[in-house]
Amino acid sequence: MNRRYISAVRPLDGFVLQVDYVSGSRLLLDMKPYLDKIRFRRLADPQVWNSVVTNGIFVRFGNVELSHDELLSMAEQEYKPHP
Repeated sequence: MNRRYISAVRPLDGFVLQVDYVSGSRLLLDMKPYLDKIRFRRLADPQVWNSVVTNGIFVRFGNVELSHDELLSMAEQEYKPHP
């Protein structure tokens, strides 16, 4: 089975990642808080940041890879509704 969840990815200014889903939804994920983590440090390099691609399931910046589930999890952690 060949599922696709992500239709497109785009690196925006300020280290915001735009992820377009096949459902028509769009996620704008602020990656700045992650750039100090060992796994994501390379994304601070503009050449690496602008190299983002997707195969419909994973998002890749060179050898840094995130699954569609991980992206949604990161977005949920970022969003904290006010009581």
